[in-house]
Amino acid sequence: MRKITLCFFLVSPVSYATVAALPNDAAASAAPVKKSRPAFPHIHWQSEDNKKNIDIGGALRANYRYEDWHSSNYRNPPHLRFDAFRIDAAGQVNDAFFDSGFWFQDRRKYAIDRAYVGYRLSERSAVQLGAPFKPFGLMPYPQFGWSYGIPFYLGFGVNTGLGAKYQYQHDDWDFDAAYYPRMMPTGVRYAPDVASYDDLKNTNYASQHLQRNEKRDQVNLRLTRAFHQGGWDNELGGSLAASRLYNQATGDNGSFWAAGLHTLVNNDPWHLSGQVIRYGYDAKGPAGANNSVILMGGNGLTPAYLIPSQATTAAINLARDVDVPWGPVKKLRFYNDYSVLWKDRHGGSDSKMNTLGVQVFAMPVMLWVDLTWAQNANPWGGVENATGWTGTQSPGSNKWYFRTNVNIGYYF
Repeated sequence: MRKITLCFFLVSPVSYATVAALPNDAAASAAPVKKSRPAFPHIHWQSEDNKKNIDIGGALRANYRYEDWHSSNYRNPPHLRFDAFRIDAAGQVNDAFFDSGFWFQDRRKYAIDRAYVGYRLSERSAVQLGAPFKPFGLMPYPQFGWSYGIPFYLGFGVNTGLGAKYQYQHDDWDFDAAYYPRMMPTGVRYAPDVASYDDLKNTNYASQHLQRNEKRDQVNLRLTRAFHQGGWDNELGGSLAASRLYNQATGDNGSFWAAGLHTLVNNDPWHLSGQVIRYGYDAKGPAGANNSVILMGGNGLTPAYLIPSQATTAAINLARDVDVPWGPVKKLRFYNDYSVLWKDRHGGSDSKMNTLGVQVFAMPVMLWVDLTWAQNANPWGGVENATGWTGTQSPGSNKWYFRTNVNIGYYF
């Protein structure tokens, strides 16, 4: 039986600790970086027979940010502020295990990015119960940089639900199947998902008030195949998702579906990841509701927003590692993440986002410097009525806006 260990993934803006019940638990959209010895006040205990352990770690992070659109609070002047404090806890007792991540965020917001218990059924299979990650596409992070790309804002990244997940691994094949009767409660969501106007916080626009949809009984399937030859470590995978789309106003059920293909290509020091996702919502809203758009939101850290009910999104991310002998700085990772949203509905130009940056590894400190340009993207000031993902009929539409974000974190 493989020993269950605690891993700190240094490939994402929200690095977290996780129990590696099966190899695909550790699958990430970016290339792996060798973990460093955990820093104070990390806690670890392990029994002599290696069948029991517990790990408690986390991170403390701050942001320095500048945004060039007029309505931004970071324009005059740019400033440093608290980002997040995170606690990760994971452990094992024989074949049983658990994993969790709790966030204390800026603006007095709270989030849970995962929280589940699990059991190893055999050498090749395991189950997770609670709030495990939804198996879909690049997992769990769909980019290299600190700033999330467009797939995240559509619900395809770091997304969890309340339910169960089954995992099976055989040689280079990995298969996940999951069922989520309900989505994460909106008040503790880390990643955005579909939600009703009445349940979400930070809903600012009248165009949203008839949006009363929520996913129920979601099923996710994900299959991947790894390829190892010479210095190459690659992965090719496909994902499917489907659910009911219950409308609180009418009591009727619509539907949601999504299908995606993704790939990872790693040949040190180069790393490439990409994915294409097609999705569709068939909402059954009340009279007067615009069923061609869907309301998305999380715990209120950012305003709720509308996305197209049918669209295609794609992302391609490239990174290169450079070892450096600069005292505590051991590695630099230069990256470029590009994503796009092609909208089916007429009247809206495509949404685009590009992040150029560098990640600095000086463990236990990590630093990201992101330079991001975006067009018709709500989080980047492209529109001022939360319709950037759906249309282009407001100030800022079709314009490119810029944000620079420096995130510094202490990981323990």
